[in-house]
Amino acid sequence: MLRKTSIPLVRLSLILPFVQALDRRGLTADSVLAESGLVRETVLDNSIFVPPIVVHRFLEDAANAADDPHFAVRVGEQLDWSTWPPMVEAASKARNLVGFLVRFIRAASSEASSARHELDIGAEYSVFSEKRTTEQEIAPAQNDAFTAAYTLRLLRRAAGPIWDPEQVRLTVCDVAALPERYIGVHIMGGDRMGVMVRFPSAWLVEPFNRDSFLRFNGRGNEAEDLPTQFLEALRHVIVPHLHDDELGLATVAAWVGTSPQSLQRKLRAGGTTLSAEIRDLKKTQAIEYLLQTDRSIRDIASRLGFNNPTSFTRAFKTWTGLSPRAYRKKHCAL
Repeated sequence: MLRKTSIPLVRLSLILPFVQALDRRGLTADSVLAESGLVRETVLDNSIFVPPIVVHRFLEDAANAADDPHFAVRVGEQLDWSTWPPMVEAASKARNLVGFLVRFIRAASSEASSARHELDIGAEYSVFSEKRTTEQEIAPAQNDAFTAAYTLRLLRRAAGPIWDPEQVRLTVCDVAALPERYIGVHIMGGDRMGVMVRFPSAWLVEPFNRDSFLRFNGRGNEAEDLPTQFLEALRHVIVPHLHDDELGLATVAAWVGTSPQSLQRKLRAGGTTLSAEIRDLKKTQAIEYLLQTDRSIRDIASRLGFNNPTSFTRAFKTWTGLSPRAYRKKHCAL
């Protein structure tokens, strides 16, 4: 959870889609992370917050490594909303576009104190913006391009058939970070203090096109039903914390921006419980560690929150019928 501090911060795990995009291109994401003083393990921990300059430099380095000035745009276009529980919840409750954007703004506030999202509603046009709270050391071109790409995709999916790119004005710090006439909208250069998207205010009162939004997950695939989407997002949040002794209902509910009671209802709607999800995730992670790494049994036990190798071995035998050593020996020999 983002704590109040005088230093502007942003959740480091927000760069994970960029790390994954570098991996998909066969590039050495770990070396790009190292240039910014980062390691993959910290990116997977969604409790870590860093100054925005760390993120901005990494995104610029990633675009250079990919030799693609529009790298962040492509990442933003492919972003899978189902990995962010507050977004799934916002989509499930919104009745119109304004309701959706208000819930999005509320959810985004837990991700960074270095910027704030705002919706300014006018008689003819409205402006949805991401405004930074401090001057930036470098031009955050890739960061702006990423924000622009996912915001326009969000608006486009939410608006559905009333979407008209000719009615949209986009302002970013560096227009070169986006393709010319990107998806038909008008693009203007601005300062380093944020991104602004202007669109017709009439769109705000249109019914929220939930079906269009939820079916599209950024990879062109049909998404699952809403309970399944929420469970997938929840698992994504829990995995980095399987070692945590306080992995309880209240803690997990705070991570996903809901109450313990609401989380219980969502789990029940998906036909599961938090303890069952944690157990299954520990089993899955244990098998991955055993078959894909050479980590010791003691190390794996510690990473999965077991007090000692004996308790881990006992649990693993319950899950698979084999001890961890026997499982590794059997399957690695195949």
